[in-house]
Amino acid sequence: MTVWCRLRRAWTRATRYWLRLLLVTLCFGMWPALEAASESGAIASEPLLLNDRHHVVDVWPAVSVLYDERGVWTLDDVRMRLPNRERPTVPAANFGERRGAVWLVWEIELRSSALGTWLLDVGNPQLDLVDLQVLHDGHPLPEAAQRAGDGRPLSWRALPTRTHVLPLDLAPGRYTLVLRVASEGTVIAPIRFVTPDVYHQGEDRVQLVQGISTGVMLCLLLYSLTQWFSLRDRLFLYYGLSVFGIGLYLFSYNGLGLQHLWGEHVWVSAVLSPTCVLLSALGAFLFIDRVLDIRGLSPRMSRVMHAGALVAAVSAVLLVTDVIGYRSAQQVAKLMGQLPMFLALPFAWMRWRQGDRAAAYVFLGWALYAVGGVTMARLVNGEVAATVYTMNALQVGSLLEMVLWLLVMGMRVEQLRGAAELATRDSDRLRQLADTDALTGLLNRRGLHAAVPPLLAHAHPERLVALYLIDLDGFKQINDRLGHDAGDAVLVEAGVRLRRQVREADLTARTGGDEFVVLVGDLPNDAAARRIGAALQQALVAPMLLRTGPCAVGATIGYALSPVDGWDVVELMRRADQAMYLGKQSGKGQVRRLVPA
Repeated sequence: MTVWCRLRRAWTRATRYWLRLLLVTLCFGMWPALEAASESGAIASEPLLLNDRHHVVDVWPAVSVLYDERGVWTLDDVRMRLPNRERPTVPAANFGERRGAVWLVWEIELRSSALGTWLLDVGNPQLDLVDLQVLHDGHPLPEAAQRAGDGRPLSWRALPTRTHVLPLDLAPGRYTLVLRVASEGTVIAPIRFVTPDVYHQGEDRVQLVQGISTGVMLCLLLYSLTQWFSLRDRLFLYYGLSVFGIGLYLFSYNGLGLQHLWGEHVWVSAVLSPTCVLLSALGAFLFIDRVLDIRGLSPRMSRVMHAGALVAAVSAVLLVTDVIGYRSAQQVAKLMGQLPMFLALPFAWMRWRQGDRAAAYVFLGWALYAVGGVTMARLVNGEVAATVYTMNALQVGSLLEMVLWLLVMGMRVEQLRGAAELATRDSDRLRQLADTDALTGLLNRRGLHAAVPPLLAHAHPERLVALYLIDLDGFKQINDRLGHDAGDAVLVEAGVRLRRQVREADLTARTGGDEFVVLVGDLPNDAAARRIGAALQQALVAPMLLRTGPCAVGATIGYALSPVDGWDVVELMRRADQAMYLGKQSGKGQVRRLVPA
């Protein structure tokens, strides 16, 4: 079966699950729209009553609407058209993507029992223009006129709040309120009357929740950047880019950016939302391609994912440089925000079926994001009512997705750690093989030269280090008479006996043939070194019991002392070799040191 056949089958199976999920989401999303449709009808005959300062008053049931398709009407134009206004036939407070301006009109009756400052809270921070006019007996009250909006500096607002809050101090009586709203994006205008105390209590909770959400995003960003810096794995960089994009988008979408950071720089708000979505998509394309190893399944689709990342990056640059407008960038951002997920569905499915736990978490993260993303898409398209749930669905879904992706990153770290430990073990094993004599398990010449310098570094006249060069006497005869297997057994037994005579910190090596080297430290004088040399010799000359029968070898030992005879292993080996040669010439079976002249 070809790769594309497997992908087609994986796509079909994965899409079934996603269609079921989206169907459930759409069904839930229809309820607010149906509810709003059932509420539409004739204009409310009774004014909105403000007679109690302890409750929040929802304005939507009393709202009627006039549509200014070109956005050029003045207040006088609206006053002439007031008899033509109609009840909105859209989901509650959601007019969708609409050019021009929407004029919302409603009447209120303020009772003496509710006298005091009221706040008109227009709860969508993304509205570009918000203009309020108050009519009394058909005439405007200039002192009550106010302006706000995301497309104006924060200093223009009566209150420097996250949403568009317009304070009203009116005398008891009946008034007509006219609110003009406009946006380059979606015209969503949830409106309520609330007293300052109630508003600030609720806003404190919102600020706390948004602060926690922003803090979580910052922690995820810092984690990914530190992991990228320490591990040098670009996966963490891509994840950080996605977190940065979606986190900054949500920070701006909820009005926190204009309120706390760029209040007077309205151009930031004008381009930030689609730019952030495009940056998040850029990171998502590259992150998903790497975490699912799409290149290993389909190099062609991996190139498509990289091409999508390039399109997102170029679109962001074109928007920031004002080559393309907000609406065009918003349409591209809508597409690019969802595309990485749908392109990678079959590959995530295949990895999941292969037992990849990371793919399972990616799937679950997408499921949560899809609920929020589809809800937001339907909200932007004007298909669902603007409620606290629909307006924050994307934030909740994105946050949960990022947290689940963090688990994927944890698995990645675990994989990297496991790979590093395996590489270390392999390296240690190779080093051990390179430094160890295969027959006896002792150090070989290379391992000896690597291990000696640290031991010699602690040598001084009161703490001598002795290097013993040992040559077996009669070993060639055993090889010739009993064979090489017997000779190997003698060498192994000689190595075991030598190790038993010294401490764990001392060194024992076989440097070739029947030649051994032993290093012993912390010796007080030459007499102590000679006693250890004699013990080594006695250990070797004791009879050995082989499978072919008993046999015996002798040993001639030459030794040198550091620092008395030299500081480096080459010099010590040279002097020990000369001493051993003298011992061989003097009849073998001796322990000799070359005494300085």
